[in-house]
Amino acid sequence: MAKNDSPSDLSLDLVRRIHDGDASAFESLYLRYRDALLFSIRCRMGAGLRSRLQSEDILQSVVKDALVDLRSFEPRGKDSLQHFLHVCVLNKIRAKADYFSASKRKGEVPLSDSILERIPNARDSEPKYIDAPRYEKLEKALALLPEPLREVVLLRRVEGLSNTETAAVLGKSPEAASKLYNRALARLGVSMGGG
Repeated sequence: MAKNDSPSDLSLDLVRRIHDGDASAFESLYLRYRDALLFSIRCRMGAGLRSRLQSEDILQSVVKDALVDLRSFEPRGKDSLQHFLHVCVLNKIRAKADYFSASKRKGEVPLSDSILERIPNARDSEPKYIDAPRYEKLEKALALLPEPLREVVLLRRVEGLSNTETAAVLGKSPEAASKLYNRALARLGVSMGGG
């Protein structure tokens, strides 16, 4: 990376190389965002979806879609790529949850034939981050937070949104979003320090 290149500039350069057909650029982009995306997936999946899929399944599906979608991606700011990838994660999780919910209502997934028999128990599977120890304690602490506190941390720290952007997503004033974020960090600090 050149002295004046920010991580965002490097990511946008990788997108330009992907647009130009450079296959190695996508692998570099994947490695750059893999851990953050996997962390976001693990924190957002919920117990119901975890009983049917592993986080890596969602990640692989997002990556496959992103490879196609990135060819038409147009950067709209320094963190637009990071935001785009996290929106892909949210959309994929919603789609998978809707699929399994609809299948359950229709009775199309009998227990004996379901995917449940082919995957390990979600409680037994370990995170598969490139640098797992860095994430495990934080993931456990985040899971203890109520949903609004967990969401504000994910939006600010994992997705990289500003306080104003986070407030818009949450439907709150910037002041209320800032207070929620500070409360979440304080509770995380207590959880992380106590274990």
